[in-house]
Amino acid sequence: MAIGSSDDDYHLRFQVVDPELTVEQDQLHGEAMTLLKEALAAGCSWSQASESLKVVKGELKAVVLADFLKILLAERHFQGGERLKGIAKELGVPMEMLVALKESMIREVQESSQRAYRLSQSQPVEN
Repeated sequence: MAIGSSDDDYHLRFQVVDPELTVEQDQLHGEAMTLLKEALAAGCSWSQASESLKVVKGELKAVVLADFLKILLAERHFQGGERLKGIAKELGVPMEMLVALKESMIREVQESSQRAYRLSQSQPVEN
């Protein structure tokens, strides 16, 4: 740790926060993610876990559900090598949903990589 920095500073620098969310929404997002993980670990289907999620509503709930699935795919499919078909069957979700999400994640990574490369080359970033 750098001289003169506190533990609080260290943790704040590495905390991932969605800039679109308020502090309260970010806290609810974290709680909802934990609840989803616990519900699925207890044997609930994706539908059951989603319906039981009462701490968030509306757009925030949609963000939480999408984020959770992205993390799940990152861990189990991209890192763990698990097939989408097995994940879809276990969660009780349509295979097409996971395929679309996977393609979306790949596009996001490509766009971020291109933006980072342009910035590193001092080229203007295109939207």
